Amino acid sequence: ENNLPFTIDEGGGAFYGPKIDVKITDALGRKWQCGTIQVDFNLPERFGVEYVAEDNTRKQPVMIHRAILGSFERFIAILTEHYAGEFPFFLAPTQVIFVPISDSHVAYAKSLKKTLMLEGIDSEVFDKNDSLNKRIRTAEKQRVPYVVIIGDEEVQGKSVAIRNRRTREQYNLTQDEFMVELTQQLQEGKI
Repeated sequence: ENNLPFTIDEGGGAFYGPKIDVKITDALGRKWQCGTIQVDFNLPERFGVEYVAEDNTRKQPVMIHRAILGSFERFIAILTEHYAGEFPFFLAPTQVIFVPISDSHVAYAKSLKKTLMLEGIDSEVFDKNDSLNKRIRTAEKQRVPYVVIIGDEEVQGKSVAIRNRRTREQYNLTQDEFMVELTQQLQEGKI
């Protein structure tokens, strides 16, 4: 009816009834079965499953198996491989890392983290005793979408100095502009 393309998987091992498989192609061109919906005539008979029909007779049901993502671990592995660990903003486990230049900037970084948390955006503050360059490198190695450097100018101006890993841009925004940018990305769910 909708003219969707499909193939018949001869000898695919589905001995219990018809099924629909969703196969995802990985970065090497291999196909992996993830989601599946299938009709099973075998298991209800094997387990002696019955129900009482409207006419008070015992009937054997038809079982429907469904695994929308299939093996969740396989799905996550393919997703991670596809993005090479550079998840889109809305999927990234940590979306923003704040790197305060010195101890005097930590309080502002933590207040920004708290504001983001209220919007459902996960962030961390890298305020360890490591050098600034090491903390920035560590943040970038984690493939977090936004690395935000906080210094005197940012604290005084209530702004942020952004390093966008996706676009490789470096720019400054006010705190309000930053919140608008992040909440838009979160709501749009762009890939």
